[in-house]
Amino acid sequence: AKANELAWLVRQAGLSADRPDAAVLAVPLGDPHIALHAQRVCAEHGVRVGCFRPPSVPTDGSCLRLTARADLAEAQLAIAARALAAVARTRGVPSIP
Repeated sequence: AKANELAWLVRQAGLSADRPDAAVLAVPLGDPHIALHAQRVCAEHGVRVGCFRPPSVPTDGSCLRLTARADLAEAQLAIAARALAAVARTRGVPSIP
């Protein structure tokens, strides 16, 4: 249930997310620099996310990895929503590597 809520928040922010089969949700971002930037944006909002980029994933397959724990509180989901909205606003502006 929390994974579906998180996927909905990702899509509401304007990012892509498939309907999750488990607690782990991938948010594809393509470019590794954009993915690293997105991870930093999330961290600035207090949200820890994984960041997968080549060689762990194919070229242009970089993504964030979110884990929807069953004990996520509504307040935590609200923080995640703000972080994801910030990622969506800045995803076209990667930081300098």
